[in-house]
Amino acid sequence: MVTKTRAPSLPTQPMVSALKELCADKRNVVFVVSGKERHSLTKVLGNIPNLGLAAEHGMFVSWPTSKTVSKRRWETIVPDHDRSWRSIAITIMEVYTSRTHGSYIEETEMKVLWQYRDADPEFGYLQSRELEDHLSNVLRSFSVDILHGGVQEGGYVEVRPKGVNKGVVAMHVIKNIPKITTGSKIDFALVLGDDHCDEPMLSMMRQIGRRAVESRRARTSEQLPPLPSTITLVDVSPCDPYVSSEMETFTCTVGKKPSAAANYLNDVDEVTELMESLVKVATRDQKFYSSVDLRAMAPVSSIPTAGGFTFELPLDYTWQAETSNAGLVKSLSMGELHPTDGKGPAATEPVRVSANLSEFLGSIDDAEVDDDDDDGVFF
Repeated sequence: MVTKTRAPSLPTQPMVSALKELCADKRNVVFVVSGKERHSLTKVLGNIPNLGLAAEHGMFVSWPTSKTVSKRRWETIVPDHDRSWRSIAITIMEVYTSRTHGSYIEETEMKVLWQYRDADPEFGYLQSRELEDHLSNVLRSFSVDILHGGVQEGGYVEVRPKGVNKGVVAMHVIKNIPKITTGSKIDFALVLGDDHCDEPMLSMMRQIGRRAVESRRARTSEQLPPLPSTITLVDVSPCDPYVSSEMETFTCTVGKKPSAAANYLNDVDEVTELMESLVKVATRDQKFYSSVDLRAMAPVSSIPTAGGFTFELPLDYTWQAETSNAGLVKSLSMGELHPTDGKGPAATEPVRVSANLSEFLGSIDDAEVDDDDDDGVFF
């Protein structure tokens, strides 16, 4: 039985809207990897088309689908045939719950947690360390991982099947890219995380991106600086066939803290701003022309305007329909403005270039000089 003492954290509406826009672009593959259960993710994000979901830190994966249905198909990355460890872990956790006020046990489909974030911080931490040692000794013969998140990470001791983390699911998704997208290889990756559970994913993706950079630098024999100590080294070579040598990888954590990520954002609001910026870049109008491009277009049609000038446009150019995404009509360069015959300014004569300064200034009559001296003052 779980006692809920805090309201669940939900994504904001602007963030959900940005996710929908990114998923609508067929060039993108977007995944949300969470520690939440399957039903929670489905309830909040299951109605977004083409969005991939991974629940319980990657234990369950639901691949992107264009159909928005209430029930999504899920698959398990790591099989969990022996579940006898659960009853043993719960029995031990109940002892620590009875003597730690504010703590409680939380069960999901694939893991068991002892939460102490609402207990006394100092006493709860001491009890969590003792519980961690107790579970490690009793469950050493089972294929499970025992994780301890301190007070800053939420305050919990977790027992889950071995080999389940967000880094594993990141590699699993990359190796299945050919099955879910028309693109052959990944050429861009943006990975965002906000707590220590995301570090395996950030570490994994940063190493994958580094291998792509190394393959490019190998041509010039340029050496890269060593990776920081915050990165846990693993073998990411199985992902090489699915990653382009030109791939650009950006890893980012939320909050300024030690992390495997190369960058950081201050808070969740900045994450939303970043996602909205990606949407703007991906959906902005790409049809920009220089004056040289416009002059090269033929055939053209002339549109007279006030002032004796004409716009020369391609015959297939649709004046009313050709607008930018912001709803503004495209402007033309000065290279497309020409005076009409006999009505515009006298700009039809060829421009004469002076050969020297005297030719540029011209001759000055003496009479004109005298008049100027009498009538005005020269500074």
